[in-house]
Amino acid sequence: MINVLILAILLYMKKDPKSDLFEYRFHYQLVDAKGYSDKYFLAHDIDEAKRMFEYACSKRSHSAMLDKVEMWNRWADRWEKVSLSTNEPSLN
Repeated sequence: MINVLILAILLYMKKDPKSDLFEYRFHYQLVDAKGYSDKYFLAHDIDEAKRMFEYACSKRSHSAMLDKVEMWNRWADRWEKVSLSTNEPSLN
């Protein structure tokens, strides 16, 4: 009986799309830097990843110029570009 209950809980957790994490890559350049850098975040959606990036950037004294954001497609084994709205001043 306990094994059936544990199996049911595991199957429910597996089917819950809110529990899925996606990998996001933020390609950016610091204002005084010569080259670009990348920051990676595991998040449930792009909004959560943007909040993480903004928090990480707020820890630096220099502002970051965001070039692009990509999400890892684990089924196609490649990075796919994520379009962001251009009216967000915190991301340029």
